[in-house]
Formats: sequence, C-alpha cells, structure tokens
Amino acid sequence: MPIRFVEKQRVSKDVGRWLKPLAAFEAVILILVMSLVLSQESPSSPWEWIGLIGLVVLAGGILPAILWTMQLRVRVDDRLYSVRLWPWPFKSHVPRREIREVYTREVDPMRDYGGWGLKGKRPDLLYSLGGKKAVTVEYRRKGQTRKLTVTTERTDELLAALSS
Repeated sequence: MPIRFVEKQRVSKDVGRWLKPLAAFEAVILILVMSLVLSQESPSSPWEWIGLIGLVVLAGGILPAILWTMQLRVRVDDRLYSVRLWPWPFKSHVPRREIREVYTREVDPMRDYGGWGLKGKRPDLLYSLGGKKAVTVEYRRKGQTRKLTVTTERTDELLAALSS
C-alpha cells in the first residue's frame, strides 16, 4: 500500500521557549530540596546518596531531555491515518473509510486545549508540538462523531493526502 504522507515533527520554538525556563525552575527547586534534606541530616547509607543523586538526574536531566526529543509522527496510507506522540505510548489510528470530513483550521494549543502534546478528551483530541496551523479529521466510531486535530506546517499536503 503506497504511503501518501509522512511527517516527523520536533518540538517547535514556541514550546522550546517554555521548556528552557521550566528546566531552570526545576533545577532551582531540586537544589533547594537537596539543601533542605542535607541540612537536616546527612544521608547515612550509600543508598540514600544514590537515591538523592538519582532524583537530581531524573528530574533535572532526563525528563527535560525526553520532552525536548519528543516527536509527532503522522502517516497516511491507502487504508489508515496514524498519529503517534513518540516516545510516549500515545497514538491514534483512524481507518480512512471512517473519515467523514477533513479541514484546516487555526488552533491555539494553550488556549484551546490547555497545552502541547496529546490534549483534550474524546471525542475531541489534539496532537501538537507547537504551531497554530492544524488539520482536523471528523470520523464516526461507536455511533459517535469524533475529532482528531494535528498541528502541522504542511497543512495543504496532509489535507490532500487525507482527501484523496
């Protein structure tokens, strides 16, 4: 089956502007918490030290790195429209025969849905790593009309792939 559209999006500059201050704030909070813990009583066993260091590495480094490396993977082939937020297990699949309507629109992920990533709740989901241009697909499943919106800079190409 031929692939009609493939896109891998990275975190946009809009989201990046939020991640850097968030990581800095997180580092300050961790330093304060560690200072409080260490001023009360010095860890007595090596395992307590390993736990404290692990907390700093996890919260201060790994979580921001995962957020920074997130990808939104969009794929359209003859049978299926698929969207996945990698590395998280969030994904949506819509058989193309279930699609009733496809259109472009402008969205403000923060204002309309409360942020980036996978937002909303069924029957109206948004996948976004930033940006305001979006393609919305309306489809029916279990007797209910649902919407799946994806932000993309390639709205015309995605719209054409889903409409053909």
